[in-house]
Amino acid sequence: MLTLYSIPGSSATAPRIALDEAGADYALVEVKRDDAGNNISPADYAALNPLGKVPTLVDGELVLTEAAACCLYIAEKYPDAALMPPAGSDEWALTLRWLTLLTNTAQAAFLRWYYPDQYTADANGLEAVQEASVAELARVARVLAAQIADGPFLIGAQFTVADGFLAMLTGWSGDLSAGSRWLDNPMLAAHYEAVAQRPAAGEVLVAEGFPSA
Repeated sequence: MLTLYSIPGSSATAPRIALDEAGADYALVEVKRDDAGNNISPADYAALNPLGKVPTLVDGELVLTEAAACCLYIAEKYPDAALMPPAGSDEWALTLRWLTLLTNTAQAAFLRWYYPDQYTADANGLEAVQEASVAELARVARVLAAQIADGPFLIGAQFTVADGFLAMLTGWSGDLSAGSRWLDNPMLAAHYEAVAQRPAAGEVLVAEGFPSA
């Protein structure tokens, strides 16, 4: 059985959506932190993930980190769930493209917004880091909205692991100021609703503290 180490509302949400969509049998273990942000439980978590971040996915002897990598592994392990298009197809390549954009560009921008102190040594520069992050997220939102169009998902009618990842980030954007939230974008809001209406994905989003459909 697989084990997913997670913190509610974190980037572990995306692989959890993939696991539930696949109907996988897995254990969910919450990583707990103290007020200073140090992991305190489980005690051996640093041995699994030396960076101390979530998610970590354990499958037998395999220990896998990074949310996008976990999503792709789950899709490959449970092919009947069709969480990725056929390997080598144009749709497969496009799904990889959007998932990579989401983790390399969008998720990174969100992290700069949430933790600006980790991206500058200038205490007076925190607001500038966040402002640049919001601008980057707005550019990404426009690109994603144009891709979705009539969707309802990123590559059309097929739900993929990239859609679960996007729904997670859209949920994160609720912490931004009004007008900057991805749910303010009609296309991204419609995409989020399409994901949230799926029984498995929708249940995970609610459990992780994100809005329901």
